[in-house]
Amino acid sequence: MGLVPDFKRIKLVVAGDLMLDTCCTGTVHRRSPEAPVDVLDWESRMDSAGGAANVALNIQGLGAQVGLTGWIGKDQPGLLLRELLQQNKISDQGIMELLDFPTTHKTRYLNGSKHLLRVDHESRIPIRRELIEQQSGVLEELLSNCNAVVMQDYDKGYFNASNIKDLISLCQQHCIPVAVDPKKDHFWLYQGVDLFKPNLKELEQALGRPVSLEGNDLEEACAETRNRLGCRILMVTLGEQGIAVMNQEGWFRRKGNPRNVVDVCGAGDSVIAAAACGLALGLCSMQIADLANLCGGLACEHSGTRPVTIAQIRASQTIPAYPKQRIPS
Repeated sequence: MGLVPDFKRIKLVVAGDLMLDTCCTGTVHRRSPEAPVDVLDWESRMDSAGGAANVALNIQGLGAQVGLTGWIGKDQPGLLLRELLQQNKISDQGIMELLDFPTTHKTRYLNGSKHLLRVDHESRIPIRRELIEQQSGVLEELLSNCNAVVMQDYDKGYFNASNIKDLISLCQQHCIPVAVDPKKDHFWLYQGVDLFKPNLKELEQALGRPVSLEGNDLEEACAETRNRLGCRILMVTLGEQGIAVMNQEGWFRRKGNPRNVVDVCGAGDSVIAAAACGLALGLCSMQIADLANLCGGLACEHSGTRPVTIAQIRASQTIPAYPKQRIPS
């Protein structure tokens, strides 16, 4: 078993779409007489910070310092999200509060561990020049002593065709590496970033074709994507099949670790958080992939969004080996 990297010395900033995640659990004993649907006898509710906020929590769980920026509405879900961040000692100074925009709120209903239904309350905000300028100003204030920035895109309005290039350029001006977790509508706009992490479905949607995991198809798809984006490291998550990576030295895959999968919700957040921490610490692509692969698997072992922690990694029997780390200057 290898040693866990020491992330205490690094600081990351997460910019992106903020959400409140609510999980309502209960038990189904009967069908409704009013319609052909199950009746869920409600038992409990758990609220958690989701979206870019969950990525920030994962980074903090790995031991790194983290700053967070995004926007919420002036509403009860937004207030609850602020309280959750404060409880977890994550500053809300980078959070913008908008009067004409509701906080994105996802509510999941579960029968035990079985996912029954998800209800989304959301509204994508229209692009406004003054808001884009405010985004850049807030992000720049958080970049002091920063070792990496995560751009966490859920296609809820924080990122758009008018601001992505400017935000990347701002980070590059400060010589800060950028890791991106994209969505399909903005996929090809994230040009020249350091680490780009789509999942297989997002890769297929961007390329406009299915990508087979057999033969050379995945490798060719990764090469095409990396060349078009000009990114340094392309990391494609494959669910239980693991992770594929293309960098300047070539292509490789890491198999998924066998897990007792309860819920895949939030696994992508854990993967990008771990990958960005590895990037900030100066780990090589293979070490980054191993750490991200491990954290993604650990995130699937519980219900709902919950950050992977250093304690979980230490308890794992599959910790990869790492050399002595250095923080890039």
